[in-house]
Amino acid sequence: MVGFLSAYSSLSFGFQGTMNGGAHNLNMSYTVVYHSSTTYKVSVNFIINGQVQPATAWILNDGTVLALYGLGHNITGSAASSTALAYFSDLMTLNSFANQESTITAYFHSAGTSTAKVGGNTFTVTEYVANSTPETVQLCTGETATLNTYNVYIGTPSGSSLELVTYANFAGSFISEGVTTAYSYTYQLTGLTVK
Repeated sequence: MVGFLSAYSSLSFGFQGTMNGGAHNLNMSYTVVYHSSTTYKVSVNFIINGQVQPATAWILNDGTVLALYGLGHNITGSAASSTALAYFSDLMTLNSFANQESTITAYFHSAGTSTAKVGGNTFTVTEYVANSTPETVQLCTGETATLNTYNVYIGTPSGSSLELVTYANFAGSFISEGVTTAYSYTYQLTGLTVK
């Protein structure tokens, strides 16, 4: 989470799709209000399935969440940490997985480069696609995921050293404890400010 805050003073994205037919539509943005020698104050706007959940978080440079104010409540301790991580989880999970694609050649390969424009930032992105579809992936948890559609664009805006997923489209299913879950998602980075 702090990696994003230290690299980008603002970021926004949309994440729309379904899981087992149910809607999961998320729009999230954050702005670093200030950064002292020890602490980030971050304004977060989180909209999930049409419900707006604005919040303000105070996060130490080491990632510890001191406090979070949202929905009329001031939260501290582990509850503040889990809430803040929930706000950033989709962004962190997608970027963490996608940024390993260049090394996971058993499943993915580069399909070339193109130019992305996000806000006022124009930069080169690399597209990664599945080697074949459907693609069956063995996860580190021992579970199995099947990708029917997969393409992801990754690039690093000028002035930054942190790669970002700018666009992703993926659909398929995964099996966990014998239960199959189908999903279909589209992710779009909509704005950023390099710190």
